[in-house]
Amino acid sequence: MSLRRPHRLLLAALGTVAIGVGVAVPATAGPALPPVTVGEDAAAALVPAVTEALGPALAGTWLADGRLMVGTWDAAAAPLVTALGATPVVRDEPRRDPAAVLSALAGRTATGMPAGLDSYGVDPRTEQVVVSVVDGPGADALAAGLTGGLDPSAVRVERVAAPAHRQAAVGGGDTITDGTRRCTAGFAASDGSSDWLITAGHCTRGSSSWYAGDGSTIGSEVETAGRGVDVGAIAVEPGGVSATVSGIRVAGSRPAPVGSTVCLYGSTSGRSCGTVQRTDMTVNFEGQSQSGLTSVAACAQEGDSGAPYITSSGQAQGVHTGAGGDGNCTSYFTPIRTATGALGLTLTTG
Repeated sequence: MSLRRPHRLLLAALGTVAIGVGVAVPATAGPALPPVTVGEDAAAALVPAVTEALGPALAGTWLADGRLMVGTWDAAAAPLVTALGATPVVRDEPRRDPAAVLSALAGRTATGMPAGLDSYGVDPRTEQVVVSVVDGPGADALAAGLTGGLDPSAVRVERVAAPAHRQAAVGGGDTITDGTRRCTAGFAASDGSSDWLITAGHCTRGSSSWYAGDGSTIGSEVETAGRGVDVGAIAVEPGGVSATVSGIRVAGSRPAPVGSTVCLYGSTSGRSCGTVQRTDMTVNFEGQSQSGLTSVAACAQEGDSGAPYITSSGQAQGVHTGAGGDGNCTSYFTPIRTATGALGLTLTTG
């Protein structure tokens, strides 16, 4: 696949030194070239440029050992990737079409998420759609029914120990409660004239007044996003919520690449950190499909719903919806940019 004209100009400028830097390797192997270590924050900042530069030649981005790995189907794009400061992984297998698999799965689950289906989403390391089913009787038949007729090289089935579920617990005395359920405060935000506290939508839906753990009122006006986005917000008094997460000042909302470390700060779990596993996941929460989520290898507990995910440098990532898998150690969040967009709010930074 040919590159756009600006890319050809850059490649020409690189000259013969850059030619041959990219090495064709299997999707699961590391590239045979000197490592370009950039760190997690720099890698996240590189992703938009790499995505724009490669266009349809892009086949996944992820972080590994401080390097931004960039998969591509086009060996000619490898020098461009290197010039941008990332590490190319030229895939030597036939081109896969994960988008077609995702579309087929969306159609097959359009009338409802079947029991036993945990989630599905793209693994950028292999450019495959991973379908996770709950281990137990019927798992093989379910997987076969969901993936039958799909490109077998573009889909992979995995088993999980327990299904995903949302985590708003009944109880009081925690970060925020409406008197019936207990959830976790997320991020501070603004609509330009008023301040808001973002949390999970399944917490705010049907609720009214919200209180802090000491019984003081946080706010009595709530908004809940529509269109299947699991976020909500509570209107607060000016200065009623800080642009910090457990002492970490919120600096922005740059998405962390797959392979990066992010931390959940839940009212039950406290600080729970892990690596970003996949983005744009579709998850089955007790029969309800929710799309556009990010999965993290971090453990969460009941009452963590609405909790913020953030990087060590203060980049807000998202709002906790629920968890599943062995020990509830696969957690899911709604990306913060999706959350603020659905609510018509702007993330407050400090």
